[in-house]
Amino acid sequence: FNQFSKASGLQANLGKSSIYFGGVSQTDQELILRNLGFTKGLLPFKYLGVPLSTKKLTIMQWQPLIEKIVARITSWTAKKLSYA
Repeated sequence: FNQFSKASGLQANLGKSSIYFGGVSQTDQELILRNLGFTKGLLPFKYLGVPLSTKKLTIMQWQPLIEKIVARITSWTAKKLSYA
């Protein structure tokens, strides 16, 4: 991260950042967390309203996003389509 910070002028905000692991041993996780100083995040979580996980999500986990998409499409059809 130091090389990235020096090259870009950007720095990671440790208070807002977490690391998410999938398929990484507990020993390696602890080593990474200790060296980088980030907190460990838990999966699944939502990023921009989309559930993210290392495993296949269930229909229940997708349902809120599906409902938003259907509502948006319904809104578009009501505004943009005429029955004339």
